[in-house]
Amino acid sequence: MASVAGTLGGFGQASYAATKAAVIGLGKSMALEGARFGITANVVAPGIIATEAWKMGDPKMNDRMLLRTALRSPGEPDDVANTIVFLCSPEARYITGQVLTVAGGIDLFVY
Repeated sequence: MASVAGTLGGFGQASYAATKAAVIGLGKSMALEGARFGITANVVAPGIIATEAWKMGDPKMNDRMLLRTALRSPGEPDDVANTIVFLCSPEARYITGQVLTVAGGIDLFVY
């Protein structure tokens, strides 16, 4: 698990973004090392997800973050869980070394 912060960075979040970027690099290295054994490795990078922690956040800041998101709403924990279930399924057998961003388009240019 990483975060969209690992691909975008974030003001005041240098240490958080750096650790999530490191997880992405680790996942890609694991994919390369595991491939010869038929083992896949991928990284899921959620964006704004309506967890209890997010709901307890500052409402004005939450609204600002949602305005950066193409879908203009937070994701649900099940959106992330369903992505993980898919990656663990036989249907994802040929996917490795990828970062799946589950972020409602926060990584897109939105205005």
